[in-house]
Amino acid sequence: MTWYDSAYKRRYPVTVDVTGGAESSGTEDVSITFPSDWDDFWTNIRSDFNDVIITDSNGTLQSFHRATENFANRSLQITVDNVTFANRNSINIVYVYFNNPDEATDRSAAFVPASPKTGKIYLAAPSNRIVSQPIVRTGTTTPNSIFSKTSVDEVYIWFRVNSLLASRISAYNDKLDFESVDYIKVQSLDSSSTNDTNRYIELNTAVIPGYIGVYVKGGTNATDYTVECRIQTVGTGPFNQIFSLRALLQIRDLLPV
Repeated sequence: MTWYDSAYKRRYPVTVDVTGGAESSGTEDVSITFPSDWDDFWTNIRSDFNDVIITDSNGTLQSFHRATENFANRSLQITVDNVTFANRNSINIVYVYFNNPDEATDRSAAFVPASPKTGKIYLAAPSNRIVSQPIVRTGTTTPNSIFSKTSVDEVYIWFRVNSLLASRISAYNDKLDFESVDYIKVQSLDSSSTNDTNRYIELNTAVIPGYIGVYVKGGTNATDYTVECRIQTVGTGPFNQIFSLRALLQIRDLLPV
């Protein structure tokens, strides 16, 4: 991961749902709608939007167009042209960079997007069901982190990932960022290691700075499942790792005996 430019003081991850495609790399157009209630963004950008740009997961600037823009009304939609994704059957990451008051160049260039994939910006902070040490393994046969829910609950399990990603020995563009999440795949495994997509909604996978949220649902009462958040990383070099982050989810309907 390379910080695009030291003049840009902030960046934020955008999740892009490209599930349903091939288990291989390819290009897709992307459409991103910016939340109007994101104060940290709207109070730290230029009114002409020149300092709002999009990069891929490794900090490479992408071609984009501001399809709709209204600073006073806090309205902005950006379409991104031909982003290369390493896996087109996963949740991928791009970044929005902003807060460069001296940016005089307008990099927006019009194009017609073809079936753009949706990019989402999540602003929620984790509140519970947090896996704070996702790769701690003590020789046990089940995940160390254990959570429970009823069979009708639909909730997030959050995996803390900051501690997994490598930093630079010395700064580049005034930043120590080196490795970042490239894409994410989700599974819910029973005791026979069988995945069932009815027990999670992959397109609801949330990425915020430092955390990945997996949206789980369903399950059978009195049954345990392993929730897997598998991440592929990317870094300069290349420097790529795969982490299989896991938590045990117990389904308990809490009925009277």
